[in-house]
Amino acid sequence: MPSFYGITISIAILVCLTAASKIFPHRKDIWDFGLYCIIGGILGARLYHIVDYWHFYLERPGYIFMVWHGGLGIWGAVIGGILGLYIYTSTYKKSFLETADIAALVLPLGQAIGRWGNFFNSEISGSQTSLPWNLEGKHPIFLYESLLNLLLFFLLFRLSKKVVPAGYLLSSYLAGYGLIRFFLEYLRVNPWKIGALNVAQMLSILSIVISVQIFNKKRLK
Repeated sequence: MPSFYGITISIAILVCLTAASKIFPHRKDIWDFGLYCIIGGILGARLYHIVDYWHFYLERPGYIFMVWHGGLGIWGAVIGGILGLYIYTSTYKKSFLETADIAALVLPLGQAIGRWGNFFNSEISGSQTSLPWNLEGKHPIFLYESLLNLLLFFLLFRLSKKVVPAGYLLSSYLAGYGLIRFFLEYLRVNPWKIGALNVAQMLSILSIVISVQIFNKKRLK
């Protein structure tokens, strides 16, 4: 039986790379740095998930490598992907911010598609609701995030048509997704917490702060 989760993630990656190649035809290295982002993103996403569910994997270490069963944390993917991109740009002497702008533009498109992998795996259920679009009486958080990420992609695409300094698309993505994830966390059931703090919301705030720092740094130049 095929893993629809894995198929969905693969389609999301392929769409991201294809879209980036069409939007930025002058960059001939998209598939090259994309590989670094993919490797870093998958490793980061899996590590994030394993740390979140440490007690589960401590008892079942064999499941650590079974990525096709699900278990990829998006914040881990973002952090790992950025690290992979940094390694690429440092190695091949490319502009990190210019290259990161390309990745940042198409990333929410990939996220919009990839979130449907959670649907196929029956993951990320929300709190109870009686709204007409409920899924088994719960908020379909995967759908909310998918639609909001799609909206973010279109906003970033429009911004990319304007002449903006390097780093603006990255900054806009970090702010946009940070806001999306911060507020959707209020609908999550049993989110990952350290003490009383929601880890995803803390990372969302950090993402927004970094976004503001990038924006201000470029604006003052």
